[in-house]
Amino acid sequence: MVISSIEGYAGKIVYVDLSMKKIHKKHINLGFVKKFLGGTGFGAKILYDAVPPGISPFDPQNCIIFATGPFTGTLVPQGCKYSVVTKGPATEGYCDAQGGGHFGPEMKFSGYDAIVIRSKSKEPVYLLINDNDVFLTDAKGLWGKGVHETDRLIKEEIGDRSVKIAAIGPAGENLVRFSCITNDLYRQAGRGGVGAVMGSKNLKAIVVRGSMDIDVADLETFTKLAWEGMQKTVWKPLTEYGTLSGLSTYNEWGVLPTRNYQNTYFDKYEKLAAPYVKERLYVKNKACFGCPIACSHLRMVKNGPYSSTIVDGPEYETTCMLGSACGVDNIEAITYANLLCDDLGLDTISAGNVVGFAMECYERGKITKKDTEELELTFGNHEAQIELLKKIAKREGIGAILADGVVRAAEKIKGAKKYAMHVKGLELPAYDPRKAIGQGLAFAIADIGGSHCKAWTIGTEIEKMNPQSPEGKAEIVRKSTRERALPDIMGYCRFVLLGYEYYSEVLSALTGWNVASDYLVEVVDRVYTLTRAFNAREGFRRKDDCLPKRMLNEPVPAGPAEGCVVKPKHLKRMIDEYYKLWGWDAKTGVPKRETLSKYGLEDIAEDLEKRGILSGENEK
Repeated sequence: MVISSIEGYAGKIVYVDLSMKKIHKKHINLGFVKKFLGGTGFGAKILYDAVPPGISPFDPQNCIIFATGPFTGTLVPQGCKYSVVTKGPATEGYCDAQGGGHFGPEMKFSGYDAIVIRSKSKEPVYLLINDNDVFLTDAKGLWGKGVHETDRLIKEEIGDRSVKIAAIGPAGENLVRFSCITNDLYRQAGRGGVGAVMGSKNLKAIVVRGSMDIDVADLETFTKLAWEGMQKTVWKPLTEYGTLSGLSTYNEWGVLPTRNYQNTYFDKYEKLAAPYVKERLYVKNKACFGCPIACSHLRMVKNGPYSSTIVDGPEYETTCMLGSACGVDNIEAITYANLLCDDLGLDTISAGNVVGFAMECYERGKITKKDTEELELTFGNHEAQIELLKKIAKREGIGAILADGVVRAAEKIKGAKKYAMHVKGLELPAYDPRKAIGQGLAFAIADIGGSHCKAWTIGTEIEKMNPQSPEGKAEIVRKSTRERALPDIMGYCRFVLLGYEYYSEVLSALTGWNVASDYLVEVVDRVYTLTRAFNAREGFRRKDDCLPKRMLNEPVPAGPAEGCVVKPKHLKRMIDEYYKLWGWDAKTGVPKRETLSKYGLEDIAEDLEKRGILSGENEK
């Protein structure tokens, strides 16, 4: 059933063919909406149907999809999120990344729940959406420029400073496999290389301006529930310090990646800790759309060689990955590196991981000064780190090798594979799983590769369980996976989770549907099963659900987690139990036919069977 208006939704999807320069708008289908709800749900289904299997992420046939959820741009607490879904350059499998700030709500106000970008433009362009007006504009003069200058020039060109812009920097243009999309200057859809897919299409930016209202079925109830949610959306440490509030705790627990995950405790952590950073750099708090927490902190370097650097950050992940993971204890240098990554369009998590990998290779003699063009890539050398980031974004010298990420760089650097910390090609984030092995499972099975965004269990494991035991870990990883998937579908931030019952009541008031909490769980499970099926179609199997050998074979040498390791037998047991919970084949990790049918994905089951992916694999 195709209708022009659905409460809670903009009601349309816009399809953009870059090579033909054609714009096609389509009213949203109610059945599709109820089955996938929004965000990654919309993106995953569109991607599966539109993208042929086996193609390169940089093939013009690949799509990149921007999608909002029903809560995006509404009064629901933290309703700021949009998702970017594509076949990702890091893993060459399913990829999604989320952005906050104000771009997502503005996109929805412009009248579109999703933007689907196809093919490749002959020349650089940007997409301009102003309510019903959607057109492509020449961007040759913007190509090669950083995100901040791009943002300024576009606003000057169209004469409207209120537009919201999502853009790529030189890293995306140069197809760096961990390049990101930056919106509102400091917010990123960061992981998996989504910026490189935009770059491969010669698409510099998407610019949105909207004036549309979002219809609400039961405004009185919806407003009441939204206000109650706002009252509960409190997290004082985040308001006080941002995500950096957790760094000291993670160090004390022994999960803080240090010197490319060689250790899990950084002895100079106090120079990266939240109180120290706030005292030296704090300017003011900032908030994304509809958020009462305001966890973003605008910070400025006031003295020294990086003086006058201003950035929204650095957050915990950035501080760890450009800090302890690289042996750097200079917070001013980290802040500058953060700004540089934002402007060049580099995911700071993967960037820090890649630099740490290069530093270990350098110190172990796998690469030399000749390879680095005289850069001394020793741990702690923040000047060399900054120069290396520039080389990576421009694909210059050693940067051309590192721009493809650690797994591909390790294939070109002899003897370096053991130093590549990744899962499925995506670099690990700022948590070492050897102390809390359930997090190791979460990394191993994540559909986008080594990401904490899909499940985070460390706190529960360390505070409430035996963190070194596999007992019960499959269950808590599934629970966390569901909790973290729902915000990405619905369009709100995952920092405060108010529960399925609350969100089902809010969705009912917003849309006029009679929504039960079990319905939300079913949609989450359907989308997660679909992304798993997409990866199965792309050739991923159980063998790909693994961890770096360092996590399996090298016990932590010192500190709070001394002696901890993810034992291979424990990882095997956890994966066995996890597959059983989800209804995936024990040998292959492919969702069983009955599982696909359970979630109404019969078309996906038929496609996989036609390709021989289900045949003979679903033994009972």
